[in-house]
Parts: sequence; C-alpha cells; structure tokens
Amino acid sequence: MNGTDAIPSVTALAAGRAGREAWGVQASGEGVGGRADEPVLRVRVPATSANLGPGFDCMGVALELFNEMSVEVGSPFAVDIAGESAHLLPTDRSNAVVRAMDALLERVGSRRVPSDWRLRLVNRIPVGAGLGSSASAIVGGLLLANALVEHFDRERALSRRELLEMAIAMEGHPDNVTPALQGGACLSCPDERGVRTVHLPVPDHLRFVVAVPYFTLYTEDSRRVVPDVVSRADAVYNIAQAARLTLALSTGDLSLLRGGFGDKLHEPYRQKLIPGYEEVRRAAIRAGAIAITLSGAGPSVLAWCDEEGAAWQVADQMTLTWREHGIPCRTEVYRACRQETVVEWRTSR
Repeated sequence: MNGTDAIPSVTALAAGRAGREAWGVQASGEGVGGRADEPVLRVRVPATSANLGPGFDCMGVALELFNEMSVEVGSPFAVDIAGESAHLLPTDRSNAVVRAMDALLERVGSRRVPSDWRLRLVNRIPVGAGLGSSASAIVGGLLLANALVEHFDRERALSRRELLEMAIAMEGHPDNVTPALQGGACLSCPDERGVRTVHLPVPDHLRFVVAVPYFTLYTEDSRRVVPDVVSRADAVYNIAQAARLTLALSTGDLSLLRGGFGDKLHEPYRQKLIPGYEEVRRAAIRAGAIAITLSGAGPSVLAWCDEEGAAWQVADQMTLTWREHGIPCRTEVYRACRQETVVEWRTSR
C-alpha cells in the first residue's frame, strides 16, 4: 500500500528540464500541457501513527518510513509490487492504490487522461501493523491520479483540500490520511464546517521507537473491542491527557509526558489483544522511554524518546521482552516526517 507528494511549478520545471530524466516536483494545480513525452510520476508516502494515545481518531504523526509508488503512462495496465506483503496484495484493479486512482478519475470525469498505465509499488510500511498502510495507499493513489489529471486536463484537477476530504471519506477517519498527506503531527478538528487541520509542532529531538510484533491484529477486531459509550471520568481523563500532549509538543517540553500519560478510550481494550504488551511497556519505560502509545489500532507500539541514544536502548529492550513471550519483533527508530507529500515526475524518454 502506498502514498504521494506535492509540487513546485511543473510548467517551470518542464521548461528547464526538457529532454532530461531528472525527477522534478509538481505543485498541486499546476499541470504541464502540450508535451509530447509521456510522464512518469512518482510519490513517496510516509507511514503514520494514529491516535498518539488520547487523540483517538483525531491525532496522528507521519514517520520517515515510506512506500514508493510510480505510474508510467503509455504502458498496458499492470501493477508490479515489491517489498512488504508483495505476495499477498492484488495486482488487478482491486489493488487499494488502483481503487483510489480510479475513484478520483471517475469523480473528475476527464476523457483526456489515458486509461493505460503501469503502476509500480515498493512497499516498506508493514501491512496490518497499525502504521497507516491503507492510508498510504489512499493518499498515494489520489495524488498520482490527480497528477495525471493535472498533466492531461489540469482544469479538472482537485485542490489539496479536496484531496484531503476525499481521502478522509475513503478511509473513514482523518488521523492517518491527514499526516500522510500533509506531513508532521496533525490534529483534525471536526466542526460544522467540516474537518479542520491543526499542525502540531514536533520537537527536533523527539524520536519514535516503532516496535512491530510479528502477529496479525486486524483493524476490524481492534475497533470492535472499543466501547461506544464511556464514563464521564474516562472522558475527562482523556480531555486532560490530550491537552497535556498538545502542550508538550507545542512547548517542546517532553518531560510533561513522563508519568501517568495515557488513554482510557481505546488503549485499555486493545492492549488485551496484544500478548506481552504490559511487560513491553514497562521494559521501555525502564530503558528510558518518556511515554508509550499504541500505533493506531495496533499491534505496533510507539515509544516516545527525547534523544537517539536512549531510543536505541529502548528498542533493544522492547525486542528482547517480546521475544521472551515467544513473539518475534522488529524495532526501528524514526524521526517525524515533516514534509508534505508531493508527486515527483519525469518524462519517459
């Protein structure tokens, strides 16, 4: 599953790079008209961690782990997949990236966009791990399709806001697709005007340990255990914790998250589906993590650390603890991806 990028003027780039195969960056709403060369479009969509503890269905952060997608126009329809879960993902029009592309192309209704193109996917985001693989597919597919529209029929291209609204509608909630498209940490605020996005500062020294245990936890199962109604006390607790998180990020004082930071809307119920979770959490805190949150619906766990050295120590302890429970685990340390996702292009010759 996969993602996208935004773009400086394609027209200017085309004029300066005609006849060369260097990748350029295309800005939303600016297409290249009248070129004889067929475009090759590429996008890198980041992994995302949603909820961030108390920010259930409204907070998320993009990480420096990317799925890459490219479209080559002028080739017969095909989907080539390499990397994570390549042997499990469909290579026909039921592929999630293709579905997103087809949805946008059907919406804009352009007859100028070719129907024959080859899609190449290089997946690095684990599937079904709570790291936004489905969001990357939606965002990447929408961006690639919109870039095709910008190139061949730019008056019909969607704005970035329209792309985000479409991505939220397809995903069903904004917490993954918003940072996947816009980068950084995002707070999505629904109101009578729709969903507004507030960008939350991410301190430069913040590192995220992503621990991915090797067992499958389906999002449907993880959502099913979350109750529809919670107590007033739990609601008040989460309001305070979400405010606490916002303050820590806004001021850069991550020590505000030490001791007692957590969630009572979804994590207590989902943790029961993850063998060894509590032991892994304690090991991470002992090793120096500031806080621990589930990544999305799980089973991946996010450890928040205030410097790189501590982060790798935390990663080692999380891996060892899960192995003690007979569960293989992969851990990596990532920064937040701060750049918005944009489409790069080059000509095929």
